[in-house]
Amino acid sequence: MWMGLDKKEVKDALEGVMPWLAPTGKLTVEALSKLDRPLLAWAPESQAYLFDSADFYADYTDEPGGMSPLEKKIAKLPPRREWKMERVWTPHEESDEEHEHAHEKASVTIGGRLLHPRDLDAYATFAYEYAGLEDEDDFTDAEDGTPGLQRVTGDLTRALAWAAAGVCVLQQSLPHPFRDVMLYGETDNRPAHRILFAYASLLRIKHPRKAAPWFTALVYLNPMDNVGARFLAPGGPTYQSTHG
Repeated sequence: MWMGLDKKEVKDALEGVMPWLAPTGKLTVEALSKLDRPLLAWAPESQAYLFDSADFYADYTDEPGGMSPLEKKIAKLPPRREWKMERVWTPHEESDEEHEHAHEKASVTIGGRLLHPRDLDAYATFAYEYAGLEDEDDFTDAEDGTPGLQRVTGDLTRALAWAAAGVCVLQQSLPHPFRDVMLYGETDNRPAHRILFAYASLLRIKHPRKAAPWFTALVYLNPMDNVGARFLAPGGPTYQSTHG
């Protein structure tokens, strides 16, 4: 695939591509074996569903400090397709009995926990639970200055396993390499962003360099960056000052 390209050309071609996570972990293998089918994912065939990065970032050129190197790269990309995802909703206090019954009927036991195998939010929830965190907001620094990562007091290995399983479930639905757009503004797309951010954030504790491409991919995936991945991605705003 990369014949005739030098290292820089290969690096440029791969930047922003969602990394591929090998589905080899014990929990991941179990989750995929119980997956009845992949989540549906599609890119509407319409000019209305092409994301123009240059147009989006045009509103940011006059911001204090200007655009970061990462944002400048994304702004130069040609229009990309916008993808939509099927979503399996975790039942909550406002769910009706029909939804709760359907979700329960489709649920299976994975890693000793009962969940719908296509419910990406469930994988993220368990990942944060095993890490000793409530949600992604716990990764932010506390008011007393304590770094969010230091508040991970649980079983990081187990937490990463759950996050990885969720990412691998998501991967079953997307082509590879994937460098298109999946906007967070589409409500049904949000579980995909949450599981990717959970995995990247937990991986960052053990392997910051391995986590970096995941944060970069999240910004390419959704330039609005509702989860704040740009601050943890190489070339993003404040990255140099916080990572040396």
